Amino acid sequence: MTTAQKRKTAYTICMVALLTAMMVLLKRTIAIETPYFKFSFASLPIVLAAMLFGPIEGALVGLLGEFVAQVTGPYGLAPTTVLYVAPAAIRGVVVGCGALWCRRAGRRMESRPLVCYAVCIAGAVLTTAGNTLSIWLECLMYHTSFLANLPFLPGRFLTGIATAVGVTTACIPLVHALRRSGVVRYVD
Repeated sequence: MTTAQKRKTAYTICMVALLTAMMVLLKRTIAIETPYFKFSFASLPIVLAAMLFGPIEGALVGLLGEFVAQVTGPYGLAPTTVLYVAPAAIRGVVVGCGALWCRRAGRRMESRPLVCYAVCIAGAVLTTAGNTLSIWLECLMYHTSFLANLPFLPGRFLTGIATAVGVTTACIPLVHALRRSGVVRYVD
C-alpha cells in the first residue's frame, strides 16, 4: 500500500467516524418525534457520506450511527437492535450507488439536482420500508399485532419523503461547499 493510499484510508476512516458522531448528535438534538412520526436531520450525515465517498461508507455511517443511538438511547441493547439498525444502511447504499452511477456518467450527483432528489427520496422510501419490515418482524418475535401499525404507514412514508427533501436541499450546497473548500481532497 502506497503512502497516498494509506492517507486516503486514514482520511476515510476519520470522516466516517466524524459523520457517525454527527448522526448521533442530530438524532438526539434536532428532531421532532412523536409516537406516530419522526422528523429529524439524522440522515444528513448518511447522505453526505454516500455522496462524497460511496455506498460502503454511507452504509457504515448509517449502521454505526444507528447502533450507537439505539444502544445509548432509551432502547438499549435488545434482541431487536439489529432489526432497527439495518434499515439505516439502506439509505447509504441507495444514495451511494446513485452517486457512483452519476460519477461514471460523467457528472457528480450534486450537480444533477433532479437525480439527487429522486435518489434520496428512493432511499427514504426504501429505508421506511425496511423499518416497517423491522416492526413486522418485532411483532412476530413478541407475538403482538402488526395491525395497530397499519394506520400510521402512509404518514411514516410521507414523513420519510419530506425528510429526504429537506436533507437533500441541505446536502446539495453543502457537498458543493465541501468540495470547493478542499476538505474532501482525498475523495475521487
